[in-house]
Amino acid sequence: MDARADLKTVIVGVALLLPLHAAGQALPIIDAHSQFDDDTPISNVIQQAARAGVTQVILSARGGASMDDVLGLAAKHPGCVIPSVRTKGRAYAANERGYYKQLDEQLKAPQFRAMSEIIVAHAQKGKGAPEVNLPVAAPQVTEAIGRAIAKSWPVVLHYELRWYGRAYGPDARASRVAELRSLLARHPEHPFALIHVAQLDAAEAGELLAAHPNLVFLTSHANPITGRASRQPWSNMFAGDELVPEWSALMLRYPERFVLAFDNVWPEHWSDKYAQQVKLWRHALGKLPAEVAHAVAHRNAEQLWKLAPADAGQGCAAIAQ
Repeated sequence: MDARADLKTVIVGVALLLPLHAAGQALPIIDAHSQFDDDTPISNVIQQAARAGVTQVILSARGGASMDDVLGLAAKHPGCVIPSVRTKGRAYAANERGYYKQLDEQLKAPQFRAMSEIIVAHAQKGKGAPEVNLPVAAPQVTEAIGRAIAKSWPVVLHYELRWYGRAYGPDARASRVAELRSLLARHPEHPFALIHVAQLDAAEAGELLAAHPNLVFLTSHANPITGRASRQPWSNMFAGDELVPEWSALMLRYPERFVLAFDNVWPEHWSDKYAQQVKLWRHALGKLPAEVAHAVAHRNAEQLWKLAPADAGQGCAAIAQ
């Protein structure tokens, strides 16, 4: 066993001896990926983050919202909003010149400290989010990946593998997984994050975690609150108000490989549903050893995106409502 594996074993072993994280209420929360469009009042983003008790949110624009909207929020609430470079949109999907211009413009602004999800396999979601099906070798995808790596930012990829298998068949799904594995193997020292746990189940996630030390999972939409409100085949990491044992076991085994995120997109996400999801996660993480709970809730995000340590009750949570 190498030194890193020894250290991880010690951390998990010590964590198991620690008391459970009392009620989770003092647990700082970083939302490692959310976004908003022009249908969402900008003030509502901050208001709902404050109500949810989130410390910081890594935030990007989408739709008709602009980079200036994100930068304006970050300037007004620097302890709350971490600006994230936008990639998605019609110009991205069509590989138009405007996409590269938009990337250049954002990356010139030093306030940006992350890159948002890079869409690879994405089902149609109403009129505002069309289907996208791109190989990672597509020029617009490789450009975003390269820019994120150059900035030493985690590469956040959007794969909806359960949907993809249903739409294109199991062989096509297996091909996408092989594509992902090849990408991870080509950049073994750089962190890659799969948003929505890529619609995987715990066994599939465990296989990838064991094979690729540079892979982490973002937990967005992988809960019953989002699942009930959506017709999409999101993973559900919960049984009732606690984590499914298989997912809990993975977090205990790989505490540094899960990152809390919510991926608010539409106005209905920037609502009481945000606080409900945060409350659910606080409760579930409160059943885990304290070190594991803190790793998933905020410390992994701090390390990956080089953020200042989060304090409960500070940042967004400290903003007067």
